[in-house]
Amino acid sequence: MRKSFALGLGLVAALVATAALARPPGPDEIGEFYVYFDASGKIVGQAQLSCEGVYTESGVRTSSYSVGHLVCNPR
Repeated sequence: MRKSFALGLGLVAALVATAALARPPGPDEIGEFYVYFDASGKIVGQAQLSCEGVYTESGVRTSSYSVGHLVCNPR
């Protein structure tokens, strides 16, 4: 019983890790932003980590994206 439970738990953990790796990247630095596009080049989502460190995201993430950086004033 414990062996099959541990095996099942391991499989679930592997699936979660795989799903997390499959997600397109997003901002991880202050002032960084991403814009996501569909197959025809239309904007379908965005994600931003503002200069104040506030994370916002809207729409959907796709594998087609562009990355930029805001110019943040030093504190």
